[in-house]
Order: sequence, then C-alpha cells, then structure tokens
Amino acid sequence: MLTSDHRTILRELAFYTTFLARALSPTAVPTFCELLFGCMLSGDGFVTQALLSIDYQCVWSSYHHWISHGKWRWKHLACRLIRLVCSKAPTDEPITLALDDWVIERYSDKAPACRTHHQHSKKRNRPTYIWGQCWVSLAVIFERAADEIFTAIPIISFPAPASGNTSKLKIAVAMLKVVREEVRGRVLRLVADCWFMNATLIEPTIEPTLAMGIEVIGQIPRNRALYAQPVELLKKKRGRPRKYGTKMTADEVEKLSEHKAIVWLYGKHRTIRYRTMICRAKFLKGREVRVVWSRFENDKGLTESRIFISTNIEHEGLDVLRGYRKRWPIEPMFNQLKHAFGCRHLWQQKLRSVLRWMHLKMAAYALLQLLTVCKNQACLSISSLPWRDQDTTTAGMMRTALSKIIPRFPIREGWNRYWQKYEFDFDRLTDQLVCDKGKAV
Repeated sequence: MLTSDHRTILRELAFYTTFLARALSPTAVPTFCELLFGCMLSGDGFVTQALLSIDYQCVWSSYHHWISHGKWRWKHLACRLIRLVCSKAPTDEPITLALDDWVIERYSDKAPACRTHHQHSKKRNRPTYIWGQCWVSLAVIFERAADEIFTAIPIISFPAPASGNTSKLKIAVAMLKVVREEVRGRVLRLVADCWFMNATLIEPTIEPTLAMGIEVIGQIPRNRALYAQPVELLKKKRGRPRKYGTKMTADEVEKLSEHKAIVWLYGKHRTIRYRTMICRAKFLKGREVRVVWSRFENDKGLTESRIFISTNIEHEGLDVLRGYRKRWPIEPMFNQLKHAFGCRHLWQQKLRSVLRWMHLKMAAYALLQLLTVCKNQACLSISSLPWRDQDTTTAGMMRTALSKIIPRFPIREGWNRYWQKYEFDFDRLTDQLVCDKGKAV
C-alpha cells in the first residue's frame, strides 16, 4: 500500500521527469520516460535489462533504434539536467563543481573514443596501461542535511577522443562554459585534483576579469614556482617594476607562521598544521592566489606537506581546505555509476549513441540522488534498512525501494500529452491493489 511518503517521493520524481522531458519533442517523451525509469531500476548498462525492469509497451528493437537514430540531442538533455541539479543547490552558498576523469575498460578495437590510458590506481591485479574510454565529468556537490555527508551528482560528461589535439583540459573548459551559460547569477566554485590544475583550465575561468565567474580550488604539484609579492620601493628606478618577489622555497615556507586547527575533514576530526600566504603563481603568469601548505597529524607523526591554491585571495587558509574536501565525493560517484548502475556496459557502436545512453544513465542516477538530498526525511522512511545507519540513505537504497513501486505503474501512460507533464496514477494503482486483495481472499 502506498503511504504518504511514497506519494511525496513519486510526485517529486514526476516533477523532475517533466522538467527533463522538455529537452525532447512531445512524441519522444513517452519512450524517454520508459528508458529513464528503466535506468533507475536496472543495475546493468544494457538497454534490454533496463526494459526488463519496467512494463514496456513497444517492441524492444524500437528503443535501440530511438537511442541510435532518434531525432533528439544529448546536449539538450544535459543542459536541462544542469539547470535542474543546480536549482536545488542552496542559494546562500556557491555552487561547488567537482571535475575529474574516469576510465571504462573496453576490449574491442572498434569501440568509439577508445585509446590506451595509464592505470593511476596502481592495482596489482591490473596492468599499468589499459584500453578503454576516458570520460571527463562534472558533478555538483551537495551536503545531505540528515547525515552531513557530501554527495556528488553528475551533470555532464564527454569522452576524450581517440585521436586529435583535443585534450581533457579543453573538454573541461568547454563543459564549464556550458554550465556557466545555463546557470547565470550564481557563484560557481570548481574543485579539481592535481592533474587539472593547469593554466589551460584556470585562465579561461578567470580571464578577462572573471568572465565565467568561477572560483578554482585545487592541489598543485610541489615543483610549481610560487613567489611572494614584490616589495614596493620608496624610490622609483628605471625599467619595468618587479613582477615577482622572493621565491617560496621550502626554507622560505618554514619561516611563515604555522597554524594548528582541528577540523572535520574526510569523515572524521583531523588535526591540521598549515601555513598560508598570498603568492604569485608563475604558471598563471603572475596572478595572485591564496596558497596553503598543510600537513595532517597522525599516530606516526606528520604527513608530507601538500600545496593547495585558490584563485579567490579573500579565502582564508581553512576555507581553502574545507573547499577542497568536497572533491572526494566524485570518486564514489564514479564507482556507483560504473558498477552499481552499469555504465561499464555501454556497448553502443557509435559515439553519439554512447553519449545519449550515458546521459540517460547519468540522469537516472542524478534523480535518485536528488531525492535523497531534497526529500531526505521521506526517503529515510521508505528506504531504510535495518543494518544501515538510520540517518543514511543512498541512491542504491532508493532504487531498491522504488523497484517495488514503479513497475506497477504503466510508465508510458503516465505522460499527459495535454498538460505536457508526467503524472503517476495513484487511483488506478489503489484500485488494482484492492482487486488483488479480493482475489487472494
């Protein structure tokens, strides 16, 4: 029997579906809804497995044809997903975007956008170099109110091409421009790891005069040249004024005052020692950045020093460290997309088909995560498990709860062509449950 929490979740899910459906033509929306709900309930990446999770009404080959040859664009779906996810972010805080790449292993030489990639995880049972598709993804970071856990929700992805001069940095810049065009009037904050902290990515986001309005926080290698601000001379001398001051070597960093703080980072309270200073970064052509040198305290002593920078010099040292901790939720997001939601089984033969199916899978995962963030209390009541923490709910738990409800509804008939919105027919399901009880008696 449907409870009030079930109805609340299904109404919210219908609203999200209606918003995304506006990216397609009215004739294609019923097919889109069936595949979207199938992706939510299926743990495999095959189209056939997604259809078997619901009560589909068309010939199964027509769904494959719609994905590969249908007249719709995955970019429009991605733009609607960006607007939907960013609209749920708190208005009094910057929207935090996490950027990273992940590899999906492939075996066929004919798979689109495949090339040899270095295996960074350095697992002993894996080769150093693997053959597969390298996807560059952007995600929005949320904090769940119930358990104060950060959650990453994907919004757009694109694979690195098999050949050509298009690099992952250029792909990331192009995706950031799309997000900036879709989300206006909001402050965007990008967090990235050491590999993406490059002038190719940072300079377009902050020039000219913060045109894209994106703050960048990330870790940089220890060999990057950082300089103190030049000392202003009382008497002017001939020639161009100095652009850089003293180079911030390890000895110069030791001269800075050290701060100590206990901060909640990465799932527990950690003792941090850090030094901070406004420096000029040579790889950014002398632009001023806030630099933080930090180390953790543990049982073995102090860890090695790591360097973090922020393009917003008004940030304090702890603000930079707290901002960078929001990058890590994108790693479990990749793991769930790849293994729990079947993105490792994207076997489409054309790049356009792969992009369409990937964004359908991402949209399904994003809607489940939005439910856990925005409707957390209702989600806790319908998806709680006795062996999990009472304040914990995940996309996988929501999928398990909805898999008992959604297949009962005729998915295709839920689309109202007159009002152009999706609705769940609760009355029809209630009558069906009553008839089933009568037969059982």
